[in-house]
Amino acid sequence: MSKKLLSLALALAISLGLTLPACAAESTNNTGKAGSSTFNDTKGNTYTLSNPILYTLTRSDIEEIETASMKISIEGEPYDEELFGSASDYLNESFWSRMDTVYALPEGTVVTLPGNITTWTVFELDVTWEDKTCYATEFNVINYPGFTSVPLDGDGYILGVELQYADREGRGNTTSTNGGGASGTEVGSNVAGMVFFYVPETGTTSTENPFASANTPTTPTTPTTPSTPKFTDIAANAYYADAVAWAVEKGITAGTSDTTFSPESTCTTAQILTFLWRSQGQPEPTIKNPFSDVKESDYFYKPALWASEKGLISGSTFGGNTPCTRAATVTYLWKLAGSPSAPAASFADIPGDSEYAPAVAYAVSEKITAGTSETTFSPEATCTRGQIVTFLYRAFAN
Repeated sequence: MSKKLLSLALALAISLGLTLPACAAESTNNTGKAGSSTFNDTKGNTYTLSNPILYTLTRSDIEEIETASMKISIEGEPYDEELFGSASDYLNESFWSRMDTVYALPEGTVVTLPGNITTWTVFELDVTWEDKTCYATEFNVINYPGFTSVPLDGDGYILGVELQYADREGRGNTTSTNGGGASGTEVGSNVAGMVFFYVPETGTTSTENPFASANTPTTPTTPTTPSTPKFTDIAANAYYADAVAWAVEKGITAGTSDTTFSPESTCTTAQILTFLWRSQGQPEPTIKNPFSDVKESDYFYKPALWASEKGLISGSTFGGNTPCTRAATVTYLWKLAGSPSAPAASFADIPGDSEYAPAVAYAVSEKITAGTSETTFSPEATCTRGQIVTFLYRAFAN
């Protein structure tokens, strides 16, 4: 299930029966707006935040999220339409239709609830950005009752928190489904409403709303000489600066928004194979889809089939959301180059008989990477977007 809600800290809090620490309220006249550390719900209840709001979103801002390849689960189990009914209806009734304002907050923010309200159920939509398009990867629902604060651990998700009154006093009218309808609960129960939060992916926690820029139509202008976008998160002296400029110029990637590249965000298997496919001219695959978890509507549909056809990957499942490791990256590059022989590389963590040893040797000999130290390669380390475009730049730019 989710890597955010079931963090070690939360697991300890549950096992010990503790309430997560509350944070002091900030005196502000800007409640609920960017820069504020508080917001009010429709009933006037005040929520306190340990970090200021980055920006706010509305349902219309994020309704274009691509959900075709999204997985749905309830308490960690795959969604069962025979038991729960249509998945699209469930998503709309429990999540989308209840969404009003969504508060974008930095990773690690703790949301302290009003004194008379506790958590009930949480709905988490994991998302990732690729070429200014936001893709939903997983939607999960878990029971989360009785907490007076919510830690926003991890990054890259929208969290809907269904609330309940801590007691039965002062509940007011709980029979309305507007902003607080049923989702495993019944109309007229102890539901106090629902609040929504967005935690951007690492590297994108700026004050700019990426959903707004992604949905803003481009105004036609007189054609000019193309230029490399200026990303606010790419320093001129960063080791990956030239690689990013090259990747954008070649159409391998366009960044995660108009102004951000997110170099420190984790690169997934789907993303790196899409980058590789584009670097080779976006060839049309000629095989049938061998993967049970890849749909024609997925942005990585053609890259996945191409990668299988080229022998970069195999099997009946693709696992596009799996983080890409250093070993996997150099293996893709090595196979794409025709699996050439190279002098063995001497790393303490690369056994000579490992399946990726020839790929590591090739990558070192071609100066694609020199390892993470003089004696280690770190084959299982996860690659970032900045690292991946750097590998591709070194492999293909010259």
